[in-house]
This record gives sequence, structure tokens and C-alpha cells, in this order.
Amino acid sequence: MEDSIARAREVGGVIEFRLDYLKPEHLTPGIVARWAELAQRPVVLTLRRRANGGEFEGSEEVQIQILKSLCADFIDIEIETIESFLGGSLSALKGVPCRWITSYHNFLETPEDLASVYRRLRKSGADVVKIATQALRFDDNFRLLAQAEVARQEGVPIVVAAMGELGSFLRIMGTGRGSLWTYGSLQKGLESAPGQFTATELATLYSADRIDESTQVYGVIGWPVGHSLSPQVHNPALQQLGLNARYLPFPIKDLGGFASDLRRFAGFSVTIPHKVQILDFVDVVDETVRQTGAANTLVNRSGKLFAYNTDVYGTEQALLKAFKDGVSKATLLGSGGAARAAAVVLRARECAVTVLARDAAKAERFAAEFGFASDVLSRAADYSGDLLVNATSVGMFPSVDESPVPADALDYRHVFDMVYNPLETRLLREARHRSSVIGGIEMFVAQAARQFELWTGQRAPVESMREIVLRQLGK
Repeated sequence: MEDSIARAREVGGVIEFRLDYLKPEHLTPGIVARWAELAQRPVVLTLRRRANGGEFEGSEEVQIQILKSLCADFIDIEIETIESFLGGSLSALKGVPCRWITSYHNFLETPEDLASVYRRLRKSGADVVKIATQALRFDDNFRLLAQAEVARQEGVPIVVAAMGELGSFLRIMGTGRGSLWTYGSLQKGLESAPGQFTATELATLYSADRIDESTQVYGVIGWPVGHSLSPQVHNPALQQLGLNARYLPFPIKDLGGFASDLRRFAGFSVTIPHKVQILDFVDVVDETVRQTGAANTLVNRSGKLFAYNTDVYGTEQALLKAFKDGVSKATLLGSGGAARAAAVVLRARECAVTVLARDAAKAERFAAEFGFASDVLSRAADYSGDLLVNATSVGMFPSVDESPVPADALDYRHVFDMVYNPLETRLLREARHRSSVIGGIEMFVAQAARQFELWTGQRAPVESMREIVLRQLGK
């Protein structure tokens, strides 16, 4: 516990002690007072009962007895305990030298009538009110923020939290939009509520304490997005250029349900599975989108949504050296979105291309669209040429021992693998002794830099972005 406190005070402005996770013999005034002194920060004491989503198995009477014996800056107590055991008011506890937080937790949903929840909390006479609910749709974030604004206008300190993946927006942006603080775990795997970021991520990656009402928001839309490196790449770039903006994960499963919120934000990256469906909700499409039939970038210009496909630019940049050496015959593996970006680039260079995919009919349709030949992926060993492009996910983490082409059939001057995790795939490792190899990191960084420039109008710090990707993948 003392080691955790020492680590927490390095990143937290306020430290919460979840006493309900501890053994009863540790819940003495002397021990807790010593921990509070070690914190060197304002401390919140929470002894949450199991009935309210915590770990404390004692009765409400025992809970109150323990809390009354302790001293800290804040003590968090559930509204249910106040209503059922204290007659709905904290007046009986006013002699305790602390500030009281009355909290409401709903792990199932965000109720439609948040105003009535807020009134219940206010009626208790708390110094701070807290509403933490499960976000079932993205709009729940904004409904909680609207309630925080009501509290601000009434001069009531409030903490709002949206739990679950869909609540990630509020967890990062809340302190700049009226919430007194936000909650972060000490490390991955030690979250006290679903959807929490680590305190280090909130403090350093997202600089949550410096967010304000004018902070612009960008992000990546996809499902899932937990694996995405984009926040680690774009946030430091925004900070380096001194821009008051943040780049957030948007774990959106139902794109139609999120469409009405798109124009609230400055721009997006768009990833699997939404690159095609997103076109139903934009106003203007770039030529790269017309050519590929998919978008990976949205830019909000005065309420109009412009769609781009920067994978085309990323592919071009990754293949510059190969094209300089001369490429006339190429083999393209895959028929998905990444393959479409590569096809646009290869067609513009007038290459003779054969498309290989698992599904022969799909490969044929794809190839016909671009004027290419086609075959099945299982016959990859029968092909050779100037350039091999892998636009499949074969070899991607965690299946790092797989390769789409047998090692003894790699007869190409250049091999480009769009997979960037791991940095060196099995395909690249086996091709290296006879070919010039190009890793997916080249495309990833180039397309991300192009996105950054479309959003901000400023030159992207490309080398810094590359170093970050290398460092993150190296971990």
C-alpha cells in the first residue's frame, strides 16, 4: 500500500484509497492517517459496499462506524447508504472533519433522468456529488457533461464518470468540461471501474489536467481500437507543435448510432470496420476516396465533413525507393482496404499486377476493377517479379510465425509488407537475404503524418512520430 501511494503521488493530483479492498485490521485511524500523510496530496477515502459495486461485505452500520473514525480530505459514501441508514442526509456526520462526497453508481446504464439522480445527491447535503454510470451509447458522455454544466451553474462541485469503453471520451475530457476530477488506475489490470485509463496515460499521453473548453478533439473510430498506436503517435505530435488539441480512442461498434456526433469533433482517423460505411455520413470525398471506395480520414471544416484516404499517400511514400529502381511487374496479396490503396498506387505507375486472395471470385472482381490479373493466394509460390506487396494480415501480431509466401518462393527485387506489428514480420525476415525489404512502419508513419497535416494545416513532426512507433513496438 505504501509503495502504491508513493507511485500514485507522482502522477495523481488527488489520491483515492479504496479501503474496501483491504483487510479489516488495516482500517484503523492510525494506519489510514499515516497513509494519508504519505500521500502528500488530497485523499479520498472510499469504503464501498458490495451492494454498490465494491468489496466491503459489512453492514451499513459498520461502514458508517469505520468512516466516522477516519479522517481525510474527502470521504465518499453512496447515496443508497445515506437514504436507507442516515435518513437521506449527511447532517448526522457533519462532526467528522472532512468533506463528504455523495456518490451514485449505476453499472448497468446511464439513466434517462439524470436530473433526478442529481437532485437526490444534492438533497444529501454533500460537499461534492458524484455520478458514475455505464455508457451504453456515446451520447451518454454528453448527457453526463450536461448535468455537470447544471451543477457548475448552481455552484455545486461535481464528479462525472462514464464507465465502459464508450465512456473513454468523458474519462479524458471530463476535467476540462466541468468534472472536478477523473479517475485513473495505478497500472493496467488494477482498474477499480471498467474503462479506466492509467493515471500515467491521463497525465502524460492525454495531459488531462490542461484540457479546457477550447481544446479541439481528434480521434480514431473503430472496433476494437484498444490496440491502436494512433493516440501514442498523434498526441505527442500535437503537444510538440503546441496545439491545444487531443487525440482520443473512439471505440464505436455501431457507426450509425455515432453519426449524429461526428460534427462535434475536429477530425478522425477511421479504421476497421468503418472505412466504407463512414462514406454514408460525409459531405465531400477526395479523389483518393473515389479511387479506393474507402476513407481512413475525416476533416471537419466549418461543419462540413471531408473524407480522405491517406493510405494511398502512405503506400506511395513507402514505395518511393522501389519505384526509383524500376517496378514493372508486381504481385499484390489481399483484396481488402489496404490492398485497394496499394492497387491505386500500382495502377498509377502502370505496373503489371497480379492480385492473389484466398477467395478466387473476390480476387477476380477486385482485379477486374483495376485492370489486373488474379489468382488464389495458395498459388503465391508460382509468382515472381519486381515487387511483392503483402496487404493481408498474415504475420500480424500475435500470429508472428506465419507468412503468406514460402521462403523458397520469394523471388522479388523488393518486398513490402504492410503489417507493422511486429516491426519485422516473418515474410520480411525470410526475404531480407535476397530482396530489398520495406516494413509497414513506413506506410503507417507516412499516412499518419498526412492525416496530421490535413487536420492541422501544419507540417507533421515525421521523425518524432517514427521514433514513437519504433519505441512502442519495441516494447
